[in-house]
Amino acid sequence: LDEQELQRAMESFIASLAQPSIPHWDALPDLDLYMDQVIAFMEKYLSLFGDSRDKLITPSMINNYVKLGVLPPPVKKKYNQLMLDMEASLEETIRNSEDPLETALLYARIGNYIDFAALSNVNSDTVLSLLKEDNKEPLNAQEYLHFRKDLSAASRLVYLTDNCGEIVLDKLVIILLKELCPELDITVIVRGFPVINDATMEDAQDIGLAELTTVIGNGSEVGGTWLPHISSEAREALESADLIIAKGQGNYETLHDCGLNIYYLFLCKCKWFQYQFNAKPLQGMFINERRI
Repeated sequence: LDEQELQRAMESFIASLAQPSIPHWDALPDLDLYMDQVIAFMEKYLSLFGDSRDKLITPSMINNYVKLGVLPPPVKKKYNQLMLDMEASLEETIRNSEDPLETALLYARIGNYIDFAALSNVNSDTVLSLLKEDNKEPLNAQEYLHFRKDLSAASRLVYLTDNCGEIVLDKLVIILLKELCPELDITVIVRGFPVINDATMEDAQDIGLAELTTVIGNGSEVGGTWLPHISSEAREALESADLIIAKGQGNYETLHDCGLNIYYLFLCKCKWFQYQFNAKPLQGMFINERRI
């Protein structure tokens, strides 16, 4: 820039500072926004501090602010209630299917869509669409045979949950497992502290899961299940389990290569997972730790 251009740029910047560009707290919209709407809203007012090429705020930044307690977490009860409202009809569909346990696992996998950390535009319409019959992909047939064989021989099963909303669908899986294997010792592990929209003990209690089986927190605020960082109670439960069902990409990322008998159940929401498994967006996975 020459001297005149620099002076004009400075005058323009100073003039912009004099304008009321940033709203007061009580002027912020009092309604739920999706992640992309939050980003667009914030970029509009933060553009003062950079040009259009700068990334002034990103989904990862917002997620970290939530983890640190700078921002409140997303409203979780909306999706818990959405699934609770559908619970009876979904359970009826599951029980009337050819293989109720497989169908329950399919629904639980579809519910993994409700992930504010991995997706920027989670919405209830897409949840309902994915739950329709024509959107369900079958589980990997060979892995499901292995799973049923392992289930028949198991004494202890641990179920690692992921997010709110989908925990209602996890509950339906637990109901089926308890009916099929009444002697099976089932422990459900939820996040120890709120992280984005991860399911916690509060969610397990709100949806009635804690009334069905043993539910414990993992003692950690870290996404996924990082064995060195979780409580001794949670780690002992995992290491003594004959069979583990782990929901979500985060559990795969933190547990892969641990050697435990884990069946991962998730949707491929991130490009890395789509590349890793040669999968299309939101394609469902049902894979075993020992056969990957």
